Amino acid sequence: MDVEPALALATTAASAVANGAASAAGQSAWESLLSLVRRVGGRRPDGEPGEGRLTAVDPADSEQVRVLTCWLGEQARADEEFAALLRGWAERHASVLRAEHSEVHNTVSGSAQVTGAVIQARDIHGGINLG
Repeated sequence: MDVEPALALATTAASAVANGAASAAGQSAWESLLSLVRRVGGRRPDGEPGEGRLTAVDPADSEQVRVLTCWLGEQARADEEFAALLRGWAERHASVLRAEHSEVHNTVSGSAQVTGAVIQARDIHGGINLG
């Protein structure tokens, strides 16, 4: 995986957490990303001023998320080891984040003849009782 898709997944993770749509795995992906930022920021001898703010990014604040993703991109372009860590993060969490960000469009159309209840959903956890 290249760095650009990894940056897009970082934004996806923030969006899922901010919208309350993140599962435990999605929340874990976000926390894992911030942990990566903390580790890398801590090992860089030339740590940028204010870098600590990046470890407390509010996923609902689009400007903070933009600053974070810009920083991630800059670090990945300047440091191949970090780029590999970022790609590794993205590969580990890609399937969860893509699933949480996916949209479902359920349609009953055409010559369909529905004679009972129709249930349309993406994910159902637990039973369904129609009464």
